[in-house]
Amino acid sequence: MTQLHPLILAPTDFEMGAVAAAVFKCGIHAEFATIGVGPGAVVRWSQRDPLASSQRSPRGRRVILAGLAGGLDPRHAVGSVHRASRIIACGAEHARPSAVYWVPAQSRDGVTIASVDRIYGRVEHKRLLHAKTGAALVEMESAAFAMLASARGWNWQVIRAVSDDAESALPGWIAKLLNDDGSMSRTGLIATALRPSRWRALLKIGTDAKFAAEALGGGLVELLCERGVASVPQATTRTLVFGGTFDPPHCHHRAIVAAAAKLLGCDSIIIVVAGQAPLRTDLAAASSADRLEMARLAFADLRDVEIDAREVNRAGASFTVDTLRELASERGLSRESLVLLIGGDQALQFEQWNEWRAIDNSLATIAVVARPPLDADSLRAKLGQKFSGLGADGPRWERAVLPLESLDCSASAVRARLRDGQPIGDLVCAEVESWIRQRGLYA
Repeated sequence: MTQLHPLILAPTDFEMGAVAAAVFKCGIHAEFATIGVGPGAVVRWSQRDPLASSQRSPRGRRVILAGLAGGLDPRHAVGSVHRASRIIACGAEHARPSAVYWVPAQSRDGVTIASVDRIYGRVEHKRLLHAKTGAALVEMESAAFAMLASARGWNWQVIRAVSDDAESALPGWIAKLLNDDGSMSRTGLIATALRPSRWRALLKIGTDAKFAAEALGGGLVELLCERGVASVPQATTRTLVFGGTFDPPHCHHRAIVAAAAKLLGCDSIIIVVAGQAPLRTDLAAASSADRLEMARLAFADLRDVEIDAREVNRAGASFTVDTLRELASERGLSRESLVLLIGGDQALQFEQWNEWRAIDNSLATIAVVARPPLDADSLRAKLGQKFSGLGADGPRWERAVLPLESLDCSASAVRARLRDGQPIGDLVCAEVESWIRQRGLYA
């Protein structure tokens, strides 16, 4: 039986972004899911996500819950990473991790974790919980996760990084910054932004959380590489390829590329400006020269990025498979080191691409970003079903969907605003807007 890749769970998108980036950067294969905040979220995730089913995650699968935690033991500083030696809930021992992830008693990073149903933000409450239970960390998901994992027969472990130590308080309003599903609450963020008195506290909390999340990613990689759970291949450079008409390029293009490159550990970025795409019936509204220049302006602040004009310069229809073959040959790139980033809408019609199986199987590692109306979870389900039905590796397509927020913006929306005389400053960068207006584009 083929060994399944480890399944990595995290309560929030923020935590998932950090751990997935660390795992991707090391070339470790895994599947990921954001489960939400609190014990109830674990139950809801187990009921809705196919990854939690016995078909996708049978007995014996390695499943790890990774996230941030509050410190109860004064010896554990912000950024310290700890694996669970036992989980307690309601003051009593609840569960111990599976033998494959067992932390020896003499190990310094194995700790008792108290799993509760509310945030312990006040220092005096942390002290009382530590005195009562002897636990080193406190969080909200491990007991429910351990119960689920034990019932499913998974080989499981919990790994946590301290984001607020035993002497640091968390304000009550911090809980309002997160939705139950682990995503950031825009309403909560706006409410906090309107309260200047909270800014200093939010800055410190955010700085500590970022530091702890990065440490968590490193600790997770170490855990995965122990005892044959996973292995890290020799370090290799990775190149992200992102193509589009860029008619015009908008802010979300840049945000998606920057986030994906960081998440996937890519050292360089190639922006391919499309010529006449075979699957598009409409012609570009701006000239090739204008689109190339706007792409250069839009991505100029990213490191190691280049604008590629080969598709614009080709006569007739331009195929991605040809571009990838040329790039692989010119730069000596393997499938593992050449990453093709596409949108969810493109992924759902990928079987219409010229030589799509060659791209998928031998030329490039495909990464997918969800686009509204589908979020990442919904897109994974659709892609898995679709490509399994086509005889391709459906689970690999599910893993290809990146744990990034689904962003709603399009070049057509920018053009529509310009035609209607509306502002576009929130959709494109200042340099692109200046070029559009100087050239009188899309009027």
